[in-house]
Amino acid sequence: MSADRHETEGLLEVSLGRREWSVSALSSLLRVLQAALREFARSTDRTRELFIDPSRPLLRASAEILGDDLVLSFSFEVSGEPGASDELSRLAFDQLMSGLSEFIKVLPQRGLWGETVASPGGPRHESTTARRLDELRMELRRFPRVRLRHGSRSIQFEGDRMEIH
Repeated sequence: MSADRHETEGLLEVSLGRREWSVSALSSLLRVLQAALREFARSTDRTRELFIDPSRPLLRASAEILGDDLVLSFSFEVSGEPGASDELSRLAFDQLMSGLSEFIKVLPQRGLWGETVASPGGPRHESTTARRLDELRMELRRFPRVRLRHGSRSIQFEGDRMEIH
């Protein structure tokens, strides 16, 4: 990964393995990801007021092909500010990565003989963010391999396997 790809710590990267994807799967992932990112961006006191204004922040994406991966890089841009809003992007993406990591940790696990063993306090949709995280997890699993990365954190999905780093 080149240094210029990480000019800001505010980027969220989503790497999709393989070069061909269903258009409906890609479209659905982008729709669900955007809804989740906006939900998390509005979830802090420091950023909530930005979304009340009619010229609310714009979620931007850039794309590039690296090997067999499509890498989508996301950032928020605040109207009237040049370029990406590093603080808003960092706060929203930190929240998303933390929320998704915690959500994954309470998912039911497979037992030694393959049966599902529910973990205490399994996923509940007691909040909009929990519902968004579950929707996002389901969309990410539609791809053979996908990795979300923000700063030093990453979450990878490959089939039924999920890894948090």
